[in-house]
Amino acid sequence: MARARAARRVRPVARGVFWREVALVLVCVEIAIFILAFDPTVLNVFDLTKASFTHALAWGLLGALVVIALGDGFRIPLSPVFVAFYAVVAVEVLTTFTAENQYVAVYGEVGRYLGLTTHLVLALIAVAIAVSIDYPRRTSWLGWTIGAAAALAGLYAVQQALGHDPVQWADLDSRARPFSTFGNPDFYGQFLAVVFIGCVATLAFARQRLWLAALVGLLGFSSLGLMLIVATRGSFLGIVAGAVVIAPLWLRRSGLSRRVLVRFALATALAAAALVVVLVATPLGGRLLDIGRGIGLRDRVLLYQSAFQMFLDHPFLGVGFENFAVAYPRYQQAEWFGIAGMNTTNTSAHDWILHMGATTGIVGLLANFALLGAFTIHAWRRARDPDAAGVLVALAAIAAFYGGGLVLPGAQSIQWIPWVCVGVALASELRSARVMTASPPLRLPAVLRLLIVAGMASVAFGQLGSIDANRAAKGAEGALGAANGSRAVALARTATTVDPGRAVYWNDLGRSLELVPDLAAARGAYRQATSRSPYTPAFWWNLSRMEQEFAKQNEPGAREAAYEAMRRAIGADPQNPDTFDRFARMQFALGDYKGAIESEQQAIGLFPTIPSYYTLASEAARQLRDTDAAIAFLRGGVAALNSNDLRVTLARRLIEASRIAEAREVLREILATDPTNAAALDLQKQIGAQ
Repeated sequence: MARARAARRVRPVARGVFWREVALVLVCVEIAIFILAFDPTVLNVFDLTKASFTHALAWGLLGALVVIALGDGFRIPLSPVFVAFYAVVAVEVLTTFTAENQYVAVYGEVGRYLGLTTHLVLALIAVAIAVSIDYPRRTSWLGWTIGAAAALAGLYAVQQALGHDPVQWADLDSRARPFSTFGNPDFYGQFLAVVFIGCVATLAFARQRLWLAALVGLLGFSSLGLMLIVATRGSFLGIVAGAVVIAPLWLRRSGLSRRVLVRFALATALAAAALVVVLVATPLGGRLLDIGRGIGLRDRVLLYQSAFQMFLDHPFLGVGFENFAVAYPRYQQAEWFGIAGMNTTNTSAHDWILHMGATTGIVGLLANFALLGAFTIHAWRRARDPDAAGVLVALAAIAAFYGGGLVLPGAQSIQWIPWVCVGVALASELRSARVMTASPPLRLPAVLRLLIVAGMASVAFGQLGSIDANRAAKGAEGALGAANGSRAVALARTATTVDPGRAVYWNDLGRSLELVPDLAAARGAYRQATSRSPYTPAFWWNLSRMEQEFAKQNEPGAREAAYEAMRRAIGADPQNPDTFDRFARMQFALGDYKGAIESEQQAIGLFPTIPSYYTLASEAARQLRDTDAAIAFLRGGVAALNSNDLRVTLARRLIEASRIAEAREVLREILATDPTNAAALDLQKQIGAQ
């Protein structure tokens, strides 16, 4: 009887441990997916793949946590770290409701997918870590998972650096700057900095066997070597931030004895020597020195100015969670296009503080800084505890992440890092936090527990449609490139049917229907695209072009609709000269020459280095029989660009106006620098007898 009673007492504990271990295994799988998963068969190879599979797996993780909560009783821990964590999640939910574009706030922008759904998955991971690792007992599970995944990613990066990448990337050179399974060398470099700092912190704070210390040291050394090859400048800031955190924590944990201070001084000297070597002898050092020479800085300054102005205009709650890409075009400067290229945009401020301020305002900044502050205070207070190594490593790692994040954007492959670190802090705090009980424990049969987890996990099958839609979208773009209209339409329709919320899929459908051609259906598809993404000028351009075609057929209201679409494009991105130029060309085609001149004047004012702006403005003035204005536009273009092509056109206009002496002077200017210019020589012969 005694043994039976003992067995009954042990079974609930065993079941609780089992489901905690299941939850932690799922967390480890989630981390591995964030690091390693990618699918070259889809359009968004890296981030969408990681997001789709982690979102799907999160349902099973949620089921495990529900079983744990029902078995233990639903409890709400209350402590500074926990309360700050709740505040961060609450702010993200609040700013999703107040966002300009709630779809983007919920699901994230294309290419990032860091909307509320992803952040709720990350928050779930943090909660699962807090509940399941039984700090510090299973903390090593996280370390082994990250270390193994980092090693596998490193092997692939080495393969890329050696020129043996099995995947042929269309727009990336994996040999010049390896990006491994992260899709971008900046993200990979930031991850490597976090891994290196994590290894250093582990060696500094954790007591371990010699073979394990050697393994950690090897991982740290290889991560540092790859970081120098990848040459992400933000990774240097990550190393500095991590070192700044490790140093005082190590002194506090070790005490301020003479021996400790000597070791600290030696370590500092060694780090300074390593810094000199990095600056002098590595690709990363070369890129860092470029900053000192002002190379590659202006684009970042412009982006930071835009983000800060966004924050000033929306100081309390920002423009909305993950809505940076939605608002950014309105704050984009014309100078940006001259540096980064025409019609480029940004989905992030490339600085986590500015990005957070712009999208969640002061409220978001206060919540996140409160969480980091509570985390730091907790780690400092626990630094001398024998089992504090896990939380100290987590604090160093999150410092490295946010250090690099001062100049880098976020991504699926790295955004999990701070949440895992916070999860470790929550687990450490859980031991002493005050707990508010919301429901009593329930004794559930094992079969019912299994059914709960299986039932919630089955929802995952509905999470993978985005992958199918994206794969179809890639096929549609390939068919468009091959001018296969019918196939492009079929695949684009599949994408919009499976995932109708993405504006870019509707835009692709419109392009495909133009190729068939079915202009009426294309116009409908472009309307769908603009309704879902009114902040993207290109979608308005396409809609305007379709309306223009129907205006040429004298369809009632089409001309006004074409004009309105271009006005919406200008409103979405008022500093984009290309929009004004496209508007001018549309106005010219519809016989509105005065409007075309006004639009091209706007384009020239924003970006005076495009010859075609002056040419079209001159031609519009010519159609209005305003010879002086036509010539004046061309003279302005010559003065701005010193272009012989514009001089040739100017000479023609002068000849038409019978201003032969001026035409001869212009032709002499051309031939002085280009004696074989055929157009100038022909014009010179033409006026020779005059």
